[in-house]
Amino acid sequence: MTVLYPEHESRQMLYWLVEDFFGFTPQHLALNSDLRLSESELLKVHFAIKDLLKYKPLQYITGKAWFYGRIFQVNPHVLIPRQETELLVSKALEFLNHRPEKRVLDMGTGSGCIAISLALECEGSKVMAIEKYLPALELAQSNAAALQAAVEFVQGDLMAVNQKLLTHEFDLIVSNPPYVTESDKKLMRNNVIDWEPEHALFVPDDEPLLFYKPLATLARLHLAKGGMLIVEINERFAEPVKQLLIEQGFSNIRLSMDIHDKARLVSAQL
Repeated sequence: MTVLYPEHESRQMLYWLVEDFFGFTPQHLALNSDLRLSESELLKVHFAIKDLLKYKPLQYITGKAWFYGRIFQVNPHVLIPRQETELLVSKALEFLNHRPEKRVLDMGTGSGCIAISLALECEGSKVMAIEKYLPALELAQSNAAALQAAVEFVQGDLMAVNQKLLTHEFDLIVSNPPYVTESDKKLMRNNVIDWEPEHALFVPDDEPLLFYKPLATLARLHLAKGGMLIVEINERFAEPVKQLLIEQGFSNIRLSMDIHDKARLVSAQL
């Protein structure tokens, strides 16, 4: 029999479902061993487990994901926020804390988790978030409203950004663009490749830096003097991304490692 999830992970998923659906924490269940779910409650759990067996991510079942200490709404139109991406927010905040002005652009915002986190964590910041896909943009706007974050959302495409959308300079531009090559699919779990949006994940094998070239161009045009570009990367292409930024005239180029000691971010200044 094929095991989809390890026993510990399966048990943890069940606890999360029960807590999300009914408010019963694992501690509450342990202290109330005689607790029984009603037939309708059991049916709700049953259907959720059926979805899990189809590799549907738990976050899409509950419609929620944690990021930087907050709960964000998620659905299959957006990537599920990853813990590793919290590093981008932390590095961005380190930089913004030393800037008199804190004008931020998040390109390809998805669920809005990066832009919203920066708006809430950085007092005095002015954050714009651009997203190509309308369903994702609408979800990001809903997250901002729920979390009371002041973010200006704009529909736009990195590959053809209307310059009229960007009428001023930014102190910081951030992005978590698609960077997983098509050949890497075979190394990924079904809960990712079967459910998360392909357009937000994958790039052709022969164009692994597809989105970094226009990001560098955008940053050269719209970063203020001393401004910073921070991008999440595929660890296999850390050096090519750095070389691209050198060729584009950036300086102070730095690589940051994530919690798994993998190359995760490249930052650069003009």
